[in-house]
Parts: sequence; structure tokens; C-alpha cells
Amino acid sequence: MPRLESLAVGGYFPTPPEVVARIGAMIQPATHGGRVAVRLVDPCAGTGAALQQLAATVGGETYGIELETDRYEEAAGVLDHALPGSAFTARIEEAGFSCLFLNPPYDIDLNARRLEHTFLTAMTKVLRPGGLLIYVVPQRRLATSARYLAGHYRDLACWRFPGGLHERFDQVVLFGTMREAPVSDASGRATVESWASGALPELPAAGAMKQLRALPVLPAGDVLFTSFNFDPGEAAAEARRSGVWAHVALTERLWPPEERRVRPLMPLRRGHLAVMVAAGFLDSVVLHSGQQRLLVKGRTYKESISVYSPDPEVEVEREVMRTSVTVLNLRTGDIEVIDTGASDGTKS
Repeated sequence: MPRLESLAVGGYFPTPPEVVARIGAMIQPATHGGRVAVRLVDPCAGTGAALQQLAATVGGETYGIELETDRYEEAAGVLDHALPGSAFTARIEEAGFSCLFLNPPYDIDLNARRLEHTFLTAMTKVLRPGGLLIYVVPQRRLATSARYLAGHYRDLACWRFPGGLHERFDQVVLFGTMREAPVSDASGRATVESWASGALPELPAAGAMKQLRALPVLPAGDVLFTSFNFDPGEAAAEARRSGVWAHVALTERLWPPEERRVRPLMPLRRGHLAVMVAAGFLDSVVLHSGQQRLLVKGRTYKESISVYSPDPEVEVEREVMRTSVTVLNLRTGDIEVIDTGASDGTKS
């Protein structure tokens, strides 16, 4: 595949729906729910279409990462979980996923290393032992990763894209099952190297495979899937979802249930009403009495007053609490202020 063509599309070669359909037909649909889950991750998700299509066939939660903004916005609309940015700036749960769908950029990185291999070695750790790798790359690039693939995966198998798709892009699909621990497998390495240059069978059509690959189940619940880059909006959403503010006991103390109108057991006395005013309960309350409607606002404030001082040269003050109630007659527009700080107790 010419490198200029790869650069022109930013290394983005979405997996054709026909190929995804054939891949999905080779995987046993997952049985999960309740306390177990199946998770599929695509670190180069593009628009999310391929992973969404695969999950529709085999089941499972979908997790995708996409660097390009427009494609990320599309992926976020179709995947269960999506992150913007690079997979190398993401924090992902190790051994937290059942399937790694990897169709990486076909290019070299800043250190002149193949990006296909860089993505493979960086993302393998997110698979749990027994997890399924689906690796979509140009055929000749298999040689670069042959030793790594043979050492970290077992039950390897490889097919070329069907029909004219292979002639155009020279892509293949490699399946592998994650080993419990890396090994040295010279025979497996030689096999993968031979696939890089030899003739390969075409990816089987749907229903042609008799022995399907299985996806391991995992404990249900949240997994680490976030970016190293701080996003205030994402952090706020996470805090609302699982932070300290989500604790029921705390929120009930800080934000009690909405107050409802209640009827006291006994009629309120003047002292009760005074306490309610002082506490600020009469704050722009409309009271009705026949055709009379009054808007009432009460407040309590501090006032400094002079007190007796035995020394004429020394002024002594002390703070006292004053209560003020303002009443607006909504029919006549008259205003009356009852203030304990006033000389006669009333103003109008």
C-alpha cells in the first residue's frame, strides 16, 4: 500500500462492513449479564461503525478511542464508551477486556517504528488471558510482529481479505487467543513470518466456520477507561456518577428532600410566628385572607446600640438582634414595615 495514500487519509482505513460481518460469524455469541460482562475495545475506533457492527453480532459492551475529532463524535454516538485523543494517552484497565479489535494506522512513528507493531505491543495488556485478538493489518507487516504474536498469543490463524478488497489494500485478519504468560515459540514465529509473504486463504464467509472462537466473560462493573488529559466536564460527570456526592447519606444531610407544606398539630402561637420570621421562613410569601392578598418578607439582622458606660470618655456598644417584617398589600399597593428596631415599632 503506497505510503502517500496512507498519509492522505491520516492512516485511517476503516474495516469494510463485509469483513466485519465475516469476522463476527467466526465468534461464538457471548452469554453474559447480571454479574458477568463481555467487553470489546477498539483503540483506533474511527467512527465506531466496525466495533458497533461486531458487538451487534457477538454481544458485549463497546469501548473505543479515536484521535480525530469528527470521527470521535460519531463514535461517541454509537459506542457505549468512547474517549477522544490517542490510545497512548489513555488509562485502560489491564486484563479488563474480552476482545481487542485492532486495525491500527499503517505508518511509522517518530522513532521510525511501525505503528502497527507499536499499537499491538501497547494494547495487548488490556486483554485478559483467554481474550481474543482481532488484528487487521497489511499482510507484509505480520513479519514485524511475528515473534511478539507467537510469544503472547496461541491458536493463531490468519486469512486475507475477501475478493477485490485484498488486492486493493493487501490486508489480512489475524486471530489469536491471549496466553496466560509470554513464551518463546520459534515454530509459531516461523508460521506468522510465512503468512507475511505466502498465499493465504480467503476470510471464510458467514456460516462456513464450524469451530467458533469464544469470548471470555469478566466480572460486571466499571473498569478503568479514561484519559491522562484532564477534562473538567468529564471529571464533573464522573463525580456526579460515582464520587462522594453520589453517597445517599451525604446528600440527604446536605440537600434534604424538597420541603412540602405541612399542617401543624396545633395552631401556631405568636411566639411560633416570631421564630419563623426570625428564621427567615417568611421570605416573599403570599398570604391570603378572603380577598386580601399580602406579600410578606421577614428578616433578622444585627444592630449596634450604645449602652451605659461609667467612664464618660469611653463609648460602649453591644450588638442586638432586630427583626423586621415588610408587608405589601397586593390589592392597594400599601407597604407596612414592622421593625423591632424602630422607635415606635412600626413604619408605614
